[in-house]
Amino acid sequence: MEDECKLKPIGINSKDELEEYFNKVRYEACEYSFMTIYMWQHVFNTSYMIEDGYLNIFGRVNDSYFAIQPITEPENYQKAFEAIEGCFNGLEQKLILRAVTKPWVEYLSQKYPDRFEIIEERDSHDYFYEAEKLRTLSGRKYHSKKNHYNSFLKEYGDRFEYRRLGCKDFPEAIALMERWAEDKEKDQHLVGERLAVEKVFKNYPKLTETKVGGIYIDNNLEAFTFGELLNPDTVVVHVEKANPEIRGLYAAINKLFLENEFPDVEFVNREEDLGLDGLRQAKLSYKPIKLVEKYTLIEK
Repeated sequence: MEDECKLKPIGINSKDELEEYFNKVRYEACEYSFMTIYMWQHVFNTSYMIEDGYLNIFGRVNDSYFAIQPITEPENYQKAFEAIEGCFNGLEQKLILRAVTKPWVEYLSQKYPDRFEIIEERDSHDYFYEAEKLRTLSGRKYHSKKNHYNSFLKEYGDRFEYRRLGCKDFPEAIALMERWAEDKEKDQHLVGERLAVEKVFKNYPKLTETKVGGIYIDNNLEAFTFGELLNPDTVVVHVEKANPEIRGLYAAINKLFLENEFPDVEFVNREEDLGLDGLRQAKLSYKPIKLVEKYTLIEK
């Protein structure tokens, strides 16, 4: 497919070209940002084509190809999708679309009735929150989170400091990730995540929209997170790690990062839970206002 469709691999030097198209759309799923695609390129072997007003992104896992929904305005939907069809025509496999949002499911279902098997991917749904609620932890729904945060302040109030992190701080952040992963089973996602974070840190000077924040306790980095604007009113948080033995630290890094780095955004996308029970409960505990639904479409 790469040769026939003249696909280019996605790297850090693709940023400006791809962001021109991501900035034209308002897709709420985390996959539709350059950062997400770039971070996980080594896992999904993502590549792209740009033609006549649209951006199409393809991925490959083992020998199975897939595409995500075209990144373009509605007037270009048809020709963008036809370009995806053209790229799949030479493959001996069915057309597969992943991370498809509900509006695109509806569009394709109307355009091509009964052509696709539609699979709802609950483990991939993104959690969407009111940013001000996460910044203030106000209201009855956030009572337990506020208690955790207040406990953190009581214990570490004169010993902690929130800082925006830069290149000199990133080795400490990687070390924190390693400590965080010590008691967890080493699976491919953790390995891939470590590589994804290292890529971001290595190329941080070129990722000018990305902000990284951390909490130091007694001058030791105990939590860090990073995110960027997904849309003008929405920040997407890509990674958040904290010492789990420190009560209230996760609530603190979540709150302080938004307060300091994104004080005016209206919404927060905290990405998916991967079907992990602990992660799902943690994300639900912050009371999302909705889940951003995502689907896989497989040609029948």
